[in-house]
Amino acid sequence: MDKWFRRIDTLLLLSALSFVLFFVMPAFFGIRPVRVLSGSMKPEIVEGDMVYIQSCREEDVQTGDVIAFENGNGQMVLHRVIRREEEGFITKGDANDREDFQPVSAEDLIGILAVRFPKGSWLYEMMSSKTMRRVLLLSGLVRIVVYFFRRFSR
Repeated sequence: MDKWFRRIDTLLLLSALSFVLFFVMPAFFGIRPVRVLSGSMKPEIVEGDMVYIQSCREEDVQTGDVIAFENGNGQMVLHRVIRREEEGFITKGDANDREDFQPVSAEDLIGILAVRFPKGSWLYEMMSSKTMRRVLLLSGLVRIVVYFFRRFSR
């Protein structure tokens, strides 16, 4: 029984560490994980990929960079900067035939593509689910209870 408990405990601990590594730590550096939901950036970035977006200043963005921005509908979009104009950045999805309708202003800029994990969306979905958060919280509580039980039962 103790052997199985240690295995389960190790699995839960690794899950908690993965959650911290992939979702909590990046936030301290201004990086946020995002699931890719559209194929507008094919073939480089495809639906089902997970990307990390690094917050940045307008001056840090160069032509050719892939940026995340908020469109007029309040949705996050990930497109490539084609050129810079006075009104803002002109962007286009690699798989799209035309440029985006509106320039991206500095206020709408979320950040720049930092890292891409091909087909990593499953990790995002698994780790960001309410069930996983509850399991990680419960596992932490179980670890604390077991620690005190073992310590004071001697």
